[in-house]
Amino acid sequence: MRVTIHQPEHLPWLGLLAKVAASELWIVLDSVPYRKNYFQNRNRVLLDDRSTWLTVPVTAPFGTRIRDARICEVPSWRRRYRGRLIQAVSGTSCANRVGDLLSVIDSAPLGGLLADLNLDLADWVLSQFDVKVPTVRSSELDATGTKSELILNLCRAAGADEYLAGPSGRDYLNLDAFAEHGITVRFFDFDHPKYAQGCDPFVPRLSAVDAWSRVAPADLPSLLSGYRLSAS
Repeated sequence: MRVTIHQPEHLPWLGLLAKVAASELWIVLDSVPYRKNYFQNRNRVLLDDRSTWLTVPVTAPFGTRIRDARICEVPSWRRRYRGRLIQAVSGTSCANRVGDLLSVIDSAPLGGLLADLNLDLADWVLSQFDVKVPTVRSSELDATGTKSELILNLCRAAGADEYLAGPSGRDYLNLDAFAEHGITVRFFDFDHPKYAQGCDPFVPRLSAVDAWSRVAPADLPSLLSGYRLSAS
């Protein structure tokens, strides 16, 4: 079984969707510390031809695990978030369908867990790209360690015989240890596609919501097909 492991990004980008689509199981890495000002509670959309953040405020003291980070109900964050999202898709072919996405945001309970919201959003986005891959949270698996050791132990706990790693894995994974346990490591390099975005130059690595709003539904899965797998 081919497994990939990745933290639960907020409104993930095309590269994460593609890596999940190329796998048979996504282990959601929610048992590691929350990282402030990263992609766990925010992502970027195109607003007036500029990259703009959509942000969910969180309560996460230093050392808090991703699974325990909670949405902080500061005044009007949902109204501001909704307004930016609606404006970002305004004038696109999907502007009249953004209500389904907004309902996911609205359904997050007051003070709820960020990871729950992120996975609900990821499920919604993946479905728009016709990706159907099961998930399991790392906090549900019996695996300990840090960095390469943790990744290996998660793969073993899930019964993986192949691990699909991101490019940064080349810097820290102990490939010999994976080989000793009969797990093949392949590195996933994503070639970001270009599509009609309405601005020049093209802005890559936005939330996949940007592509969803501008590309015909039948053409969305093909945006995830441009990647390379290698052993090093």
